[in-house]
Amino acid sequence: MKILILLLGTFLAADAQAEAGLPSFDQGTTYEEVKKGLIAHQWKPIPNLKISNSSLYAQELYAQGMLEVVDCVSMELDGCWFYYAKNKQKLEVRTITRQLRVEKIRRIQNP
Repeated sequence: MKILILLLGTFLAADAQAEAGLPSFDQGTTYEEVKKGLIAHQWKPIPNLKISNSSLYAQELYAQGMLEVVDCVSMELDGCWFYYAKNKQKLEVRTITRQLRVEKIRRIQNP
C-alpha cells in the first residue's frame, strides 16, 4: 500500500509540473541539470540585484555565474533558492546540500 501511495504521489507531482509547463525533475537532481531544463522550456533566471544583502555562500554562487541565486542558509542542509520567470509566472527552485541538489520547485507570486 505504501508503494502505491508513493507511486501515486510521484505521478501527481509529475502531472502538476507538466501542467505548469515545467519539465519533470526528480528530487535530488543537480541544480545545473534543472537550470538547463528550465531554460530549455523558456524559463529565464531572474538576476538578484541585491546580492550584497545575501549570505556569503550565495555571493560565492553569484560570483560563479549563478546570478539568479536569492540566498542560502548554511545550517544542517545548506539550502539555497533561485528565482525564474516565464511570461507572468515565477518559480522558486530550492536546493539542499553544498552539491546543490534540488529539493523542490514551486510557483511563487512575487519575489
